[in-house]
Amino acid sequence: VKAFSAFYDDASVDAAALHVGLSGLVSGEDPRFSATVATVERVLRRGPIVYRYIYDDGLPGREGGLHICAAWLIEALAMVGRVDDARGLFDELLGLFGPTGLGSEEYCPRTKQSLGNYPQAYSHAGLINAALALEASTPRR
Repeated sequence: VKAFSAFYDDASVDAAALHVGLSGLVSGEDPRFSATVATVERVLRRGPIVYRYIYDDGLPGREGGLHICAAWLIEALAMVGRVDDARGLFDELLGLFGPTGLGSEEYCPRTKQSLGNYPQAYSHAGLINAALALEASTPRR
């Protein structure tokens, strides 16, 4: 698929594959990483929501989109030079954190409800990392 996938010899998309670039294993200029970013965005993103994956994992029910996955995508978009797209997603994600600034673990775009643990530390850590990635990608005046 010319992108990093969930499993070897499989085309399943998993947002965790973004860590191949975010961890420094490949650079933002690696075409496989750029393709991974584009694939995650196309397959797993629904507005400000990014699902970890959508394949059958054998568990009952369906998860909402994970805020940490949206944060990973923001970082990855900035890393491949799509800073305006990253900033747009960041602004959309901030809107889901509500008036208190606290975010849940997951969000269901269908019911427009926060799901999972609240507040969720990983969601906040991801948001902070995304903000730092945007700051580092913004040219100084």
